[in-house]
Amino acid sequence: MTLDPIDLQLIDAVQRNAAQRLEDLGRLVQLAPSSVHDRLRRLERDGVIRRWTVTLDAAALGLGVLAYVGVRSSRTCASMLEGLAAVPEVEEMHSVAGELCFLLKVRVADTNALLGLIERLRDIEGVEQTQTTVVLKTQLDR
Repeated sequence: MTLDPIDLQLIDAVQRNAAQRLEDLGRLVQLAPSSVHDRLRRLERDGVIRRWTVTLDAAALGLGVLAYVGVRSSRTCASMLEGLAAVPEVEEMHSVAGELCFLLKVRVADTNALLGLIERLRDIEGVEQTQTTVVLKTQLDR
């Protein structure tokens, strides 16, 4: 699929604020709201826009600690992947190259909750070691 300049403008605009009205997006790209709607639906259908989402304020929800937990394992087994994915504090899970097998993005209330989470992760079959980095301050969040 080829994206034209109008598609790229729309993608940029909805990335910044997906709740914009079609009329406002139409004014931005100089198209009728119905044409904007058609383009956005095509971008969804073609998989360019995978989902519409809401960004929450984690601190307001009582989840003031953001951390990344690296997981090492000598083997990758389906049960370990399922176990990691089933942990509600895990927001993202990535397979990575290097010494780690997976990198988990996690959010918890405080450092005591983080300690408990790490202990639970280490209890998952296949997890041999974890390495945790606590985020002190987010400088950029796109």
